[in-house]
Amino acid sequence: MGNDMHGGCPQCGAELPSDDRFVVWCVGCAWNVRGGADEAGEDAGRVDRFRRRLSRAYGEELFGRMTSAQPPRPGRGTTYAAAHALAGVVHLLTLAVAASGLWLVVTGWDVVFLGVLGIMLLALAWLMRPRLHALPRDGVRVYRGDAPALYGLLDEVAGALGAPRADVVVVDADVNASVQVMGLRRRIVLRIGLGLWEPLTPQQRIALLGHEFGHLVNGDTRQGLFVGSALGTLAQWYALLRPTDDTRGMGLIATVARLTMFPPAYAALLLLRLLEHLTLRASQQAEYLADDLAARIGSSAAAMDVVDFLLLADTATFWLHRQGVSARTVHRGRTVGRQPAETVWEQLREYTDSIPPHEVERRRRLSVLTAHAENSTHPPTHLRRAALAVREQRQAGVVTDVAREKEIDAGLDPARRELGRKVLNG
Repeated sequence: MGNDMHGGCPQCGAELPSDDRFVVWCVGCAWNVRGGADEAGEDAGRVDRFRRRLSRAYGEELFGRMTSAQPPRPGRGTTYAAAHALAGVVHLLTLAVAASGLWLVVTGWDVVFLGVLGIMLLALAWLMRPRLHALPRDGVRVYRGDAPALYGLLDEVAGALGAPRADVVVVDADVNASVQVMGLRRRIVLRIGLGLWEPLTPQQRIALLGHEFGHLVNGDTRQGLFVGSALGTLAQWYALLRPTDDTRGMGLIATVARLTMFPPAYAALLLLRLLEHLTLRASQQAEYLADDLAARIGSSAAAMDVVDFLLLADTATFWLHRQGVSARTVHRGRTVGRQPAETVWEQLREYTDSIPPHEVERRRRLSVLTAHAENSTHPPTHLRRAALAVREQRQAGVVTDVAREKEIDAGLDPARRELGRKVLNG
């Protein structure tokens, strides 16, 4: 590891500061900013180039609107109404199938086939029903009694935003975080990935929490029960109806049955894509607003640091994977002195802290070159950071002290040990 100079840039002659662990590139002229990756995608066909230009223009237009004096909020306009209308059609179709099945079961037994068809329609309606999400089975659940200091911080952040309090925290090893409303009881489940949480400073963690709880108050259409469950229902319809690609050994009847599945399957897929398109702008607006709430709670500087770290998410994920491979190799070789599981997170923090600024800058420029994915629910990372930078710079609304931070960490220690073992054991 180190910051050796790799001579001059072959394009502009400038010196190339580098770290042997990362791509050698030129900060001045951006030579090799892609790290040798094939750049042919930029010169792809006309359709791809058109889509890229369109999505870039859309992303920049939305960025301009979200950084204006009065940024729009999700839940307004014709697309909002259209999304709810389409979601209503989806739910009505499910109810229609259920009602038809019930009617045939009650009245159709004079012709046995109709009664059987009614039972089949009821079973289909059950499979088509909206999913309200159950508590995740993976990860480690941390309840209030296990981590009172952590929940105290969560309650303070939620209270400052006017958001509902978290009911359950689920901790996993991912480089991610999310909040969801689950089940008939509409329980608030906060998911914390230690791969993201551990490398952040205490103030950056507060900004992260502000972002996640912000999704509960910023009008994110996809977080709502009505539209969110319709998206899940359409995905379930397509999964149920999609014909298998493997036709080997199929007889004539099976082949005909497979062909008849295409129209309803792809009708469901078309509706799913349409509903996703209608909610895309609201979803991206919600991300900008959640970032603004993160700045309000954790400070603008901390919120920008969190967004910067997201540029390194794949690097942190690969590092964790490599630790598991290395630990399992050492174990098979019967080498003694394996590291304690909980030290994985301390080492991850040391690794991410050692990533040089020029690698972060390279990732930021890559975001400019490769972002604006047409179907992305998040705005490009560089635009999220730019939006935070041009807005009024905020001081932290919620802070902690060293004693409180130690109590918060202590509540997560059992999860650290268990998930550290999971990382090392695969």
